[in-house]
Amino acid sequence: MESLLPFAHGLPQKWLPDETLFSLCSRYHFASGNQLASTTCKALFGHKTQGSAHDFPARLGHFLGVVGTALGSADDIVEARTVLPFYLRFASPGLAGGVTKAAVQNSSGSLKFQLGLLTSRFRANHPLKACHACMNEDRRDHATAYWHKAHQLPGVWVCLRHRCWLVASDLKATGVSRFHWILPSHSQFPSVDDSVPPRTTFSLAEMVTELVSRAKLALSPEVLPATYRRALRDRGLLGTTGRRLRHKEAGKRYASFLEPLGILEQLGSLPSSSASASAEIARLIGPARSGIHPIRHLSLATWLFDSTDEFLEQYATAKRESSAVEAEDLSAKPAPIADEREELEGQLLALLTAGFSVSRAAREIGIDTTTGIVWAASQGVATQRRPKILKRSVRDALIRLLRRGASKARAATVGCVSVQTITTLLRSEVGLHQAWKDAQFANVRRQSRRRWLRSTAANPHSGVKAARMAEPAAYAWLYRNDRDWLTEQADAMDKAIRSPQARVDWDLRDRHLSDLVRRVALELHEAAPERRLRLFQVYQRLPELKAKLFKLDRLPLTRTALFEVLGR
Repeated sequence: MESLLPFAHGLPQKWLPDETLFSLCSRYHFASGNQLASTTCKALFGHKTQGSAHDFPARLGHFLGVVGTALGSADDIVEARTVLPFYLRFASPGLAGGVTKAAVQNSSGSLKFQLGLLTSRFRANHPLKACHACMNEDRRDHATAYWHKAHQLPGVWVCLRHRCWLVASDLKATGVSRFHWILPSHSQFPSVDDSVPPRTTFSLAEMVTELVSRAKLALSPEVLPATYRRALRDRGLLGTTGRRLRHKEAGKRYASFLEPLGILEQLGSLPSSSASASAEIARLIGPARSGIHPIRHLSLATWLFDSTDEFLEQYATAKRESSAVEAEDLSAKPAPIADEREELEGQLLALLTAGFSVSRAAREIGIDTTTGIVWAASQGVATQRRPKILKRSVRDALIRLLRRGASKARAATVGCVSVQTITTLLRSEVGLHQAWKDAQFANVRRQSRRRWLRSTAANPHSGVKAARMAEPAAYAWLYRNDRDWLTEQADAMDKAIRSPQARVDWDLRDRHLSDLVRRVALELHEAAPERRLRLFQVYQRLPELKAKLFKLDRLPLTRTALFEVLGR
């Protein structure tokens, strides 16, 4: 397909090594001579702003319709020229397909929501990063500096080629030049950190880049916990049964490993104490959960494994073992189709009433014994058992655990059996399945209420809308399943906000913010004394100021401080 651009000579016809999509479009913008960023975006993506994001792609279908196939397919561009594969490696197949489809058809705004970044406690933006040595080499070899994909990946803050710190630009991430096309330059990064990065930063960067480079790799959330448990057992950090974590020792070691990463603001949500590190490990080796940020997985994998190859080998072993267990659990004779079930159930109950054992009755009508037990339980008929796997004491313990609402995975871990065995127990014990569902509902309700109350207690004057944004999952569950309680709490919160005692202390906020403005201004002046200070530079360093610019009438000290430092 030929290019449809009227000035195709300005469009790069091939990628530079490890170049991102945003970098190629920025090169085209400067080569085309367009004065407005919107002109370039409209030409390439058919929209004035959508497509200009530096991290997640948008409207790739239109882009390929414009530039042709010389630069690859949409899947090729997503995989090799964006940071999306970092998240897709840990996404389910359905989510991965939906994310790619959204990148082809829609804007990139919804992708961060779909991937759970807005509630991950890590920043959802991705600052543009570069290496000064790489910029010099790029200008020498390619006549221009450009953005390298390996540098943009979350968790990568060092250049693996030159073994030095990367420098970050906040122009796109903080909203300044949000829709502009930018190429890296030395003036964009005035400060240079000449210190030697800690070894942990290189180890994490190597794990991230090598995993992302494995095209189409998908890591199952169901297999990862078993992979981590194997490594912890090899390190002697699981108990004698291989199930119980040695919390104190594991937390101490993991916190020590993560300590060098604490200097990076973007990784500030990683555990910083032995207790929080131990809790993090327990979550990651427990029942599979969705919504865990890849950085948490990658940090633990970097600590537990010496290389990416070792991590993937252990993962493959755990996956084979999991598949073998599933095949064994599914080896029983399948149940008959639904049309036959009602008649066969009647025959089974008649035989049981006549005094037949469940195994003999099942043989008589041609079904599996386990199916016969399940059918009898669904009709309220208890059957005698001769357990092969679940001994009486283990069975009773598991029933008590399930009646308290424990997950299938946790019960299977405690009983050292498969999840399928737990499913069979739930279906074959009279009344257990309903009791389990009721207990699970009560547990989720208690957890959702606790999360909501904790959020409102931490921000008592922010209102229901702010609490809803902080805990969207808890709000959604309570709205659907416990609306009366949620309404009662919301009314009480609104009443508290309207009361005189709940007013914001604007004087305290004003004093604090004005001090910060002067401190930031001093730092900027010392970094570049000959340059005039601009407002955007201040709130770029002080993000909370930007939200208060329309409230300066209530912040007189802050307003005075701004006028002083800006010379107005």
